[in-house]
Amino acid sequence: MKLQWIVVAFVSALLLSGCATSNYSVGRDFPSQEVQQIVKGKTTQAQILAMFGKPYSKSALENNQEKWVYLYSHGTSHAQSYLITMSVTVKGHRKMLDVLFKDGVVENYSYLEDDGPSNNMTTN
Repeated sequence: MKLQWIVVAFVSALLLSGCATSNYSVGRDFPSQEVQQIVKGKTTQAQILAMFGKPYSKSALENNQEKWVYLYSHGTSHAQSYLITMSVTVKGHRKMLDVLFKDGVVENYSYLEDDGPSNNMTTN
């Protein structure tokens, strides 16, 4: 009889746990090696468009300025559920290029590339 309860408890524990994995992607990948070719005060919007394609977003600013953002982020999230706790792991890679134009020429830009966002979280 004891063995039956142990089997029932074990099967119940298996049924109450589970996992799920999801892949995500935001934006469109762009050639990061081309960032080195950008020259402040010289590179034009047409050249940026030829190097990177259409931006993720465009914003009109004051004083004949425009901001283009190139964004690409991809990764995997994994959730594991146990009897009382849950663990979530997110791993990914992201690239972001912000380009500020004035009168159609690059005034300034910034570039970020890292292995984020990533984190591990456990809840009870």
